[in-house]
Amino acid sequence: MSREDLHDAFIGELSRKVPRRADLVNQIADILKLEKESVYRRMAGKVNFSVRETGILAQALNISLDSLLDRDRKVQWLPFVLASPMRLRSMDSFCDMIDRNLEKIREINRGEPAETGNVYNSLPMEFFISSPLLTKFMFFKWGNYFVQSEEFNDFSAWRMPERLAAIPAKYGEIYNFREAFHIWDSSLIWTLAKEIVNFYRMHVITEAEKREISHELKELLSRIEQGLNGTYVSDIPFPEELDFYVSSINVGFSSSYYASGDRQLALLQTNFSFSVIENSEDTFQQIKEWIRSFRNISTLLSRSGRIERRLFFENQHKIIDQLL
Repeated sequence: MSREDLHDAFIGELSRKVPRRADLVNQIADILKLEKESVYRRMAGKVNFSVRETGILAQALNISLDSLLDRDRKVQWLPFVLASPMRLRSMDSFCDMIDRNLEKIREINRGEPAETGNVYNSLPMEFFISSPLLTKFMFFKWGNYFVQSEEFNDFSAWRMPERLAAIPAKYGEIYNFREAFHIWDSSLIWTLAKEIVNFYRMHVITEAEKREISHELKELLSRIEQGLNGTYVSDIPFPEELDFYVSSINVGFSSSYYASGDRQLALLQTNFSFSVIENSEDTFQQIKEWIRSFRNISTLLSRSGRIERRLFFENQHKIIDQLL
């Protein structure tokens, strides 16, 4: 089957975005600062949109050109930002990224009831921000990996910047989802425990700090289990309807989607790369269904899965005791 011409596909997507032709022409004319007659000729295929015009319209109307290029192959290419270790000069980039994402999530949560779905291979922020030392460690290790600074060789001496210290309160304000599911990578706690051990072996954290972080991590697991058992936990934002899964394989990445009405956001992250998807409803829906599909290879620990839940959390405590 021949692939659809990109220009024809783009015109079709424009028409789908704004079905009434007169309204679409008016909107394009305003965006591109063109006469309506010029827009009509482009929509009729008599004149092609220029590369510059296509880019401006794609950005203004939230159209993913990557999706149009590969729609007939049922393949979704995502833009990835590759992060180089020890590349940044400060934590500002990390703070900027968190602030941008929190603001987007705040907008999604405003008004209509919102939903979120998540696959995690790293301890999610909405859980660890209730544990002060664990929060410091999670932010510190990011700085150790990415920031060129001697300060990240000494956990004891490092103090969180004000912007980072303010994040837990911000997160508590915006994380207000009615419906959510979490899928934890089966090796999440093992990986985190190994990271803590490695920092201890490099003499970045002390024996006492290793012990205290381990204690907070075990307390966190206990609070999560209590919350899943139906006990109210005030410092962890459990949505009204929460499904908690553990994957049956090591998934090796984190990905989340947030949606409410016509507002949506999807994130995908590995240890050293990340992608933000918000410019196309079609792309978002594909990512959303992809994230939801991981429930098919995961075990549900909330609701009626009481035996599986107890065994899972017992095993996580054993992993911490064995490694730390």
